[in-house]
Amino acid sequence: MQNRIACVLRAAFAGAIVGVTTLVSSATTWTVNANAMTFDPANITVAPGDTIHWVRVSGDHTVTSGTGCTNNLPYFNAPLNLLNPTFDWVVPTGVGLVPYYCAPHCAFGMTGLITVQSGVTQDFIMTLDGNQENPVVNTAATGSGTATLDLVTNLLTWSISYTGLTPTVAHFHGAALPCANAGIQITLNTATNPIVGSASLTAGQAADLLAGRWYVNIHTAANPAGEIRGQVMPAPLADARPANIPQGDIPIRLVPLATGLTAPNWGTSAPGQANRMFVTDQDGILWAINTQTGAKSVFLDVTSRLVPLGIFGPNTFDERGLLGVAFHPDYATNGLLYTFTSEPVSGTADFSTMPPSTTPNCHSVILEWNVPNPTNPASVVDPSSARELMRVDKPQFNHNGGGLAFGPDGYLYVSFGDGGGADDRDGQMFIGAPMIGHGCGGNGQNNNVILGKIIRIDPLGNNSANGQYGVPASNPFVGIGGLDENWAYGFRNPWRFSFDSATGTLYCADVGQNDLEEINIVISGGNYGWRAKEGALNFVFNGDQAGYVTDVPIDVPPGLIDPIDDYDHDDGTAIIGGFVYRGSKFPQLVGKYVFGDFAQTFSNDGRLFYLDTMTDTHDSQEFHLYVSPHELGYSLLGFGEDANGEIYALVNSTGTPFGTTGAVLRIASGVGDLNCDGLVDFGDINPFVLYLSNFGAWQAAYTDCPPTNGDINGDGLYPDFGDINPFVALLSGGG
Repeated sequence: MQNRIACVLRAAFAGAIVGVTTLVSSATTWTVNANAMTFDPANITVAPGDTIHWVRVSGDHTVTSGTGCTNNLPYFNAPLNLLNPTFDWVVPTGVGLVPYYCAPHCAFGMTGLITVQSGVTQDFIMTLDGNQENPVVNTAATGSGTATLDLVTNLLTWSISYTGLTPTVAHFHGAALPCANAGIQITLNTATNPIVGSASLTAGQAADLLAGRWYVNIHTAANPAGEIRGQVMPAPLADARPANIPQGDIPIRLVPLATGLTAPNWGTSAPGQANRMFVTDQDGILWAINTQTGAKSVFLDVTSRLVPLGIFGPNTFDERGLLGVAFHPDYATNGLLYTFTSEPVSGTADFSTMPPSTTPNCHSVILEWNVPNPTNPASVVDPSSARELMRVDKPQFNHNGGGLAFGPDGYLYVSFGDGGGADDRDGQMFIGAPMIGHGCGGNGQNNNVILGKIIRIDPLGNNSANGQYGVPASNPFVGIGGLDENWAYGFRNPWRFSFDSATGTLYCADVGQNDLEEINIVISGGNYGWRAKEGALNFVFNGDQAGYVTDVPIDVPPGLIDPIDDYDHDDGTAIIGGFVYRGSKFPQLVGKYVFGDFAQTFSNDGRLFYLDTMTDTHDSQEFHLYVSPHELGYSLLGFGEDANGEIYALVNSTGTPFGTTGAVLRIASGVGDLNCDGLVDFGDINPFVLYLSNFGAWQAAYTDCPPTNGDINGDGLYPDFGDINPFVALLSGGG
């Protein structure tokens, strides 16, 4: 009873710290009687620091640590007899299981087992399938399991269930990461399903297990090398980022500039075109939009080049299409621009990760075009001028990347996603078919392929393998291994990147898998983690099940660069990268990176955020929107930046590349900001009085301010004395 009470008291002090469970306890003395041919109790569970007190009741015995009636463990070998009626042993740390026996009576079954549990544990899960075997095994059998490692005693306990097979043997193997094989560490008892057991690990074994370098393998007669396999990995976090993105203190409103588009996803200016922004529409139209009037015209039509959009048929979701455009820095004289398109498979790609005799989903194509008279606003792209720079095999429909931008160095940067699917690994089922084109280790971390990268090329050069572009000699991997075109790697879907027009810093938003969305500052040769990491947390590839993140340190490549900020899926589902604001209409916004999220719940509830790039905190905040403080009311597809550094949100109401609900929304100063300094404060009082008393004088004084800023109550009337009380409430915090 005393021992039972001690166990209960230890459990009562249970707590949790950073992924492990901790029990706080005091040392306890446990009594074991040696009587006739038995130890009573034969099996006990103790904690490090406890004392085990053996007492001779009758007979002559020994207390000898070891298995098989052999003193093969170094802990104790003591007599229990009339001259030595008791023996005490203080349980050390780092000991998990201690079997022992009585030497004279071992053959008669006089044995015992000491299980040492500190209460400080790490939990693991295992997901087993044939796709994780090396090589892959085509089987419908699956398995799953849990394990717990005592971090003080190194005692490992496990329970593993399986379906669809009859095992011949099963093992824990290590040390090896996915895609590699290793020797046997523990042979498992397959007499029952689930397979249960425990074992005491060495310090080295425990370290390998904690680093994610162990896997479990179940072997069968049909597959003696193993039919299903699964890595032993830390259990997932319950909440990757418990804190949500807070609302900031910058109020904005969104004013339609152009409507009637389909799915606008990128907007940029062209050198020498001060009042025009060029917007890519996913369905294949490159629009030229007058930033003063909102008038739009077709600048280039590539619809005939694209794959049929709608991955599940017309009016359904897709990530392919016309995804990017960039104008050459010398566009005003050479008339050159470049596009990123998703096109049907045609001919041999310049870059491929596809296995032999397999067909990719589509080709990602980089094209050069020419405008015959770039200084004439009426001149459009010559449709016959297309010159192909490169063609890339695209394994699945999603994770295209699609970004194009010229850097301050005059070179063209292009982003490519990891190839699509999920988890960046061959084998899993994705839209009814096994994934291909990723290999076992994934494209993101394979620097010899173009997928999962941002590349840098000279479109006017010719020293590439196909002779259609140049590879700058200063690219980070030229001559040292890795694809020469690669500038940075470790990306999942770098959907949008941009250069800060003031500093030249490259910002990239990388769309996450199941947990985290991230913002990176990209440098030459940098490795941004995918699929070893998602956001700033470690990513666990979970076989055919959904991957997840953990904060437990596991084995990842050295030198990974964490994002400057990330957020979890409580705040959104897919990050949409934007620009560092360098315009003139929002002094409060200067130097802040404007970005957003596609939709918090896939219900046209996109969100708009900003991040201060001039501080060390890099904490994202949400814009306060009018009329709704949070929801955009659209699916956010991209951002645009005009020649003056002003930023636009690109949206539609379907989240698909169909329809005519696409719009370009100008990010304008908020309701109540009557001097258009980006703030709603007491500095707006005098401008508001002028607005009401002499509207013409107010317009002359604040030429960049939209008149609707004074429509505080939103009734569509301005100037209107009905806005006075709402304005007072707004300044006092009630609006």
